[in-house]
Amino acid sequence: MPLFRVTKKLSTALKVKLPKQPVEQHNPEHEWFADLFFVQGKKAVIWVHRPTLLTFVRPAVTAAELREFHGLFRFEFRTILASLALPETLIDRFGVYEPEAYAPTDERRVVGSMLDYRHMFDHMVLYTGGLGAADIAEINMKLNQSPMSVLETDSADRVLRRMVTAS
Repeated sequence: MPLFRVTKKLSTALKVKLPKQPVEQHNPEHEWFADLFFVQGKKAVIWVHRPTLLTFVRPAVTAAELREFHGLFRFEFRTILASLALPETLIDRFGVYEPEAYAPTDERRVVGSMLDYRHMFDHMVLYTGGLGAADIAEINMKLNQSPMSVLETDSADRVLRRMVTAS
C-alpha cells in the first residue's frame, strides 16, 4: 500500500484528514513524501520516495487531477520509470497499484531533500525558458541524477539501479 506522507498544504488541497496517531506498520519501500507548490504561478506536485529519494514533479496540475491523486501518482511513476529506463518490476515492489493511505510528513531530512528538489526544479524550468518550453521528463531525470546529502552524496538514480541489481 503506498503511504503518502503529505504536507499540510497538500492535505488541504486533497481534502484529506491526516491521522494524529502514528501509522501502523507498513513496507518502507511503499512510502512517499508529497507536497504542493507553485512554479510560475501554477500548482505543481512533487513526490519523493523515502528510501531512495526517487523524485518526480508534475507541473501545472489541475484541481481535477488532484481529485484523482493516486491515479496521477501512478501515471507519473510509470513515466519516470520509462524515462530512467528502470524495470516495471518496481511497480509491484513499491506497491504502486495497491490502495493508498495518507499520513503527515515525519522526517525532516526527507522534507529538506524535497525542498531542495523543488528549488532545483523551479530553477531548471526558468533556465530552459519557462513551463511552456521546458522538457519536464528531462528535468525529472536530472533531479534524480543530482547527488543528495541524505544519500551520502549519491543520487536516486544510482541508488535505484543498485537496488534493482541486488534483487
